[in-house]
Amino acid sequence: MDTLLQDFQIKMDIVNFSTSTKKSYTSELRKYLHYCNDKNSELNSESFQKHLSHLITVKKLSECSLKQSIGAVKFFLNTH
Repeated sequence: MDTLLQDFQIKMDIVNFSTSTKKSYTSELRKYLHYCNDKNSELNSESFQKHLSHLITVKKLSECSLKQSIGAVKFFLNTH
């Protein structure tokens, strides 16, 4: 997982994301990776949809937090 996060951070550096965006995206990606690890799921759009459902129904995340998670994982999946 550490290698995935390091690669992710390098890709964010390349596109010049702000420090705060890199911090929040890394945090959101870490949550998704932990979710996939706990559920023995692959990293794909289907597992991400289940992760989002979990965030909405169980964690009761705000719309703003959900948008951060969506942005982070979309960037990850598009560059992975």
